[in-house]
This record gives sequence, C-alpha cells and structure tokens, in this order.
Amino acid sequence: MPKKLPTIPAPNSLKLRKSLSISGLLALVRKEFEQVKEYRIKTITYKLADVLRSALARFGLKYPSLLQFEPNRQEPILRANLKNLYGIERAPSDTQMREILDPVAPEALRPAFRQIHHELQRQKVLKNTNI
Repeated sequence: MPKKLPTIPAPNSLKLRKSLSISGLLALVRKEFEQVKEYRIKTITYKLADVLRSALARFGLKYPSLLQFEPNRQEPILRANLKNLYGIERAPSDTQMREILDPVAPEALRPAFRQIHHELQRQKVLKNTNI
C-alpha cells in the first residue's frame, strides 16, 4: 500500500527562507567549489571552480546531455542564468569540461553537498521526513 502523501500547506502559512532558495543553496555550493584543490599545473583557461559550477548548471538547467547544451551556450537568457545563478562568466565546451573534470575525485565534491544537507538540517527541513 502506498504511503499517504503529506498535506499541502496553505500558501500564506509558508515561510520563505532565503538560505533555502536556489540562489542561497547555489551560493553554498559555489563557496565549497572554490575550496576544491586545483590539480592542473599547465596554463589554465577555466578555473576548476568555474568548470564545476558549469557542470552543476548543465545538470540544474535540465539539459539531457552536454552536447545539447553546447549550441545554447551563447543564448542571452542562458548566459544570464549562468551568470546570475551559478556565477559563471564563460562556460567551457563539453570536451573541455570532460577533460578537466574526469581526474577530479568525487570525494572532493562531498563538502558542497554536505553543506546543503547541513543547511537543510539547520533549517529543520529534514525534521519530519524519513531521509
């Protein structure tokens, strides 16, 4: 038997929390991505933190693949979203992104997601869930 879904709260009863908005959560992630150690020694065109943010943006903006993101990369609306939400001035190509991110250990990214989890706990969002 399926679980009973929680009731939907009345719109005026919801408290908006700035730290839990998309911009607030992305700010946490941006800060943590800046802490990921740069492993490259050669000339760097894109900082590792920018490439990590670009990858997150491509996932967050619901592009099914890196290749489908490519032709839209220069559209004004997408560029504005990349800059305002993700803090990205220029997004690397899919090939550049793969080459830069493949050597990055997944453990290096865990602090960013721990920060999100911590903020959800701090704001008591996870209090009444089975997560």
